[in-house]
Amino acid sequence: MDPRPAPLWRLATAAVADALLGLVVWSLAAMWLVVAVLAFRGKPLDVLDGLVLALAVLVLGVALHVTYHTVLVGGCGQTLGRMLLGVAVVRRDGAPAGYGRALLRCVGGGLCLLTLGFGRILVLLTRDRRALSDFVAGTRPITATAPHPDPLP
Repeated sequence: MDPRPAPLWRLATAAVADALLGLVVWSLAAMWLVVAVLAFRGKPLDVLDGLVLALAVLVLGVALHVTYHTVLVGGCGQTLGRMLLGVAVVRRDGAPAGYGRALLRCVGGGLCLLTLGFGRILVLLTRDRRALSDFVAGTRPITATAPHPDPLP
């Protein structure tokens, strides 16, 4: 039996949950980065140093995002938000996505960002709820089912 595409409300809610978690983790990590730089520097930052620090905070956010999505989607097919909402990411044929496709999916997410979100509109237009990132990686979001326990002998 072919797994069902994930409903839109689950996809959206999982994305919001992942974004909120990512924002909290990024804020904490960025705060500690700024505190560490200011503590070791010992004097106020000039404009160039402030720009370099801002760029470092931005790169930290991108690195955390890519790591989070690649490791979790590649390893178990779900981020924490998707686990909470019962959504999984699989290859087109239903096999696990794997780390390479999960990384490609992040690259596709960057393309969605560069198109100002228009790559996400495809979710509304495709029957299997695939966004541009899914087309790039050859994946699709499905409704996850809990594994059935093995019967006792």
